[in-house]
Amino acid sequence: MNEAKEKICKEVDSLTDDLYAISDWLMENPETAYQEFKACEYLSNVLEKQGFSVERGVGDVKTSFLARPKGCQPARPAVAILAEYDALPQIGHGCGHNLIAAASMGAAISLKRILGDAGGSMAVVGTPAEEGGGGKVFLAEAGVFKDMDVAMMFHPSNSNMPAKDNLGRTKFKIEFFGKSAHASGSADKGRNALDALVLTYTGINSLRQHLLPDGRLHGIITHGGDAPNIIPHYTSGLFYVRAGSIAYRDELFDRVQKIAEGAAMATGTEVKIEINLPKLDPIKRNPALEGAMEANMVRLGIPIDEDDGRRGSSDIGNLSHYLPAIHPYLGIVDPDSGIPGHSVAFCEATTSPKGREVLLNASKMLALTAYDYLNSAELREKVSADFNRSE
Repeated sequence: MNEAKEKICKEVDSLTDDLYAISDWLMENPETAYQEFKACEYLSNVLEKQGFSVERGVGDVKTSFLARPKGCQPARPAVAILAEYDALPQIGHGCGHNLIAAASMGAAISLKRILGDAGGSMAVVGTPAEEGGGGKVFLAEAGVFKDMDVAMMFHPSNSNMPAKDNLGRTKFKIEFFGKSAHASGSADKGRNALDALVLTYTGINSLRQHLLPDGRLHGIITHGGDAPNIIPHYTSGLFYVRAGSIAYRDELFDRVQKIAEGAAMATGTEVKIEINLPKLDPIKRNPALEGAMEANMVRLGIPIDEDDGRRGSSDIGNLSHYLPAIHPYLGIVDPDSGIPGHSVAFCEATTSPKGREVLLNASKMLALTAYDYLNSAELREKVSADFNRSE
């Protein structure tokens, strides 16, 4: 490891207590998608105290921010270090976004100290509402990333990987409209919206047998009626379809839509389907950027694990089609622990000794990879070539 990189690691180590405090504060003050007002202000204040100029509410997203080293003009090439900080309903930071934000703070602050007058080549983007809100999509559409060349962040997991595929996702609401009547005395006068929703749910279950390995269908009933003796005139459910390609994601949505339309026809009800935008796209992988990240993970003594094949969805996928992006994973729980993401136990693991270790390692590997990108024309050319390659 060269001298500059050693200095970056030492700078991260000097921030240890501060980074733990950031992670702990976010864990103790969870806010859900687009409600992260306290977190946005807290992180903005941290960066301002560390010599950054911070613009809040960029891209017309009230809980976002854009931070650059104070006194440095934006320059190219430029790296965007992404900070997520939204929590899950009821569970809090069961996806570990408190670690994501803290690690990005550590990477940005340490890199700023090393870059000095060249700090204009780096920015921190606060990206709210990853959990179901697609914040990065709206920021990208608003042009927040137009002067940046690459984006990076890390995600806590149960294994260490420089990158892996994720799934595209469409989130949508299905509503059925029937006719209420007394469920015993005048049932013949009613049209049962709950029957329509149950038929849809059952049809989706039947479709699962015929999915390709990367297809996923899941959902919940959000309103099933009002009383047992009233035939439900209105019901609703919230559903996701996921797939490893945009084309297959959209195909699955069309098939689910036909199931719902068939259920409406069978029950004499009407159906309405409303897509909750934005749709999430699968991530566009970048082998050159992944190779640089993996090399820094190895330098830090982080073992690389095998891909377990488990997949989720994230708005980093959409962003990766705007500019090269990377989303590595570090394990805060053991693969055989039985602790899943989006759980209280995973939330608690973010402040465990292993979670603390991961926080520092994540800060270092992000800063080191950003440094590599900014200082290697060869790496930038390879990253650009991978990004422009046809999929």
